[in-house]
Amino acid sequence: MKNLLLVLSLLGGFAPLAATVSLNSRATGFQLVTNKQLEGSKLNSNCQQLLQQAIQCDEYVANFRERGYRGSLDSPALTDSVCQATCERSLLNTRRRLAAVCASTPDLIPGYPVATLIETTLAGWNETCLKDKDTGEYCNNIIDAFEDYDSLEAMPDAQLCSYCYGAKLRMMQQSPYSAYDELFAQALEIVNKRCNVKGPTDTLSPPINVNVTRPSVCTSKQTHSTRNGDTCDSIALANSVSAASLFFLNPNLLNCSSVPAGLELCLPEKCSELYKVQSKDEDCVAIGVRYGTSWAKLVKWNLALKDDCRNIYSTDPFWGRVICVSQPGGEYTDPGSPGTTPGNGDIGGEGGSGDGYANQVVAPPDGAKVAEGTTNNCGKYIQAEKGIRCPSLLAKRAMPMDLFLKINPSLGSVAECDSKIVPGLWYCLNPVHGWDQVRV
Repeated sequence: MKNLLLVLSLLGGFAPLAATVSLNSRATGFQLVTNKQLEGSKLNSNCQQLLQQAIQCDEYVANFRERGYRGSLDSPALTDSVCQATCERSLLNTRRRLAAVCASTPDLIPGYPVATLIETTLAGWNETCLKDKDTGEYCNNIIDAFEDYDSLEAMPDAQLCSYCYGAKLRMMQQSPYSAYDELFAQALEIVNKRCNVKGPTDTLSPPINVNVTRPSVCTSKQTHSTRNGDTCDSIALANSVSAASLFFLNPNLLNCSSVPAGLELCLPEKCSELYKVQSKDEDCVAIGVRYGTSWAKLVKWNLALKDDCRNIYSTDPFWGRVICVSQPGGEYTDPGSPGTTPGNGDIGGEGGSGDGYANQVVAPPDGAKVAEGTTNNCGKYIQAEKGIRCPSLLAKRAMPMDLFLKINPSLGSVAECDSKIVPGLWYCLNPVHGWDQVRV
């Protein structure tokens, strides 16, 4: 496994930056913020002027304003340009002046200190420009040249205990503005133990506490009482809602990986199609194209997504991976002409009661092989196709995932459903009320 520090950054969702502009076309100097970003700010005028003054660094350094893992830039000329001593002096001078000039109005917006802009940039510069104390070579280049190993435990002491490997991790640990998280903390613990080094490994949180306005009432009027084993994703899948919106609407959700039992959560509006983001390489544009919509609508439909949709695979904060790829609450459809038969053919999905139940029992299709344990008290069956995932199977059918799993016990839990569903087998899609009381 190449460059385990880089791998840790990818597992944590921090993408390394790449040099995408040729060196000859690069400019020197950048502003921490633009005029537009300062609109509505309550910073004093001197502070605003300072934030718009040019910092004398290669323009690539502007990328360091956002937290992220800093690896090799893969270009000696670019790295030398970024790591000039004049750049470090300009960054340190800006930090000193900001501390003085912005003291009376320290927040760019409530809960977001101005200092965060320069501190995050400095952290990125330091990690990029760290050099070996003996050779003077850039540490990121040394680390990138290490041989491939499947785990930290398999690395030889010569690499694991090298100056650069330990110094890089310790530098990240000391700054609350770096990408250092639990994964890097585990790596540093291994380094300290193997190399007989004493030092802290705990993570530090940046002093950011933005109070985002959330609705004071549950507009969907639908709630969920959490149980042991719940996660934001499992709740989202079971209720056909966005995990991103679920996290946004419920400030008491502190750990989406392990939601404590006994919480009463406000559910977002349901959506007919869900998608689980698979990796940090996915982006909103590609997902939108796949589902026939735009990235801007994905942002609108999933409340925790930022305006630029760059946190679609977020780890800080982690809100889960399940998003709505159709409009929550549904779009208006003509109810059709009046008649005695419900528009859904007596099925409790869209156009009917919407609770997932059918009105009468039907037999499976002729020759159908029904999954083991699936209820016979079923009003509609559906056949699994190759490559289909459970959320896609239920998309646009208003069938709650938790009910679907109960009537088809061979599918196991929400997390197991995709791996246990068997192409070709038939499953009950809509049971009748009382399906679990009397079998036919």
